[in-house]
Amino acid sequence: MASPAAPPTGRGRLAAALLRSEQEEIGPALRGQAVVITYTEELDDGRTLSISPEVVSVLGYTQAEWMTDPMLWVRLIHPEDRDRVVRACTAANSARRTFRAEYRMIARDGRVVSIRDEASVVFGSRGHPLCWQGVMVVVSEHPEGDVGRVSI
Repeated sequence: MASPAAPPTGRGRLAAALLRSEQEEIGPALRGQAVVITYTEELDDGRTLSISPEVVSVLGYTQAEWMTDPMLWVRLIHPEDRDRVVRACTAANSARRTFRAEYRMIARDGRVVSIRDEASVVFGSRGHPLCWQGVMVVVSEHPEGDVGRVSI
């Protein structure tokens, strides 16, 4: 979903505002059961519009870093998983269908974090696609010693 950043569109800003309020309601319920990162992204360029604060404790990158660097997500995907996940993401984006994938990400401190990611297109009241809304669920974390640390 990621590509070079462009300024947010009016539609993107509206979608982000609506989804932030939705995340405030849904996020705590999900977070009580598992480590969950919720996010919204622009449809075509994959720029992060919002991401929940759990991203800091799970991956070590701030919300601001996610929202200003459209390629961060791609770079953090484990090198052995990256091509497969990017292909699946590109196909889902082209077809405007749900993206589902399990993959590993490399945290800032080198930990390998297994993620189950699912994102769907959010449609406006007139049926126009607005943005992606997704959930990354932490499946497991591999501390140093299990699989070692990885540098990106």
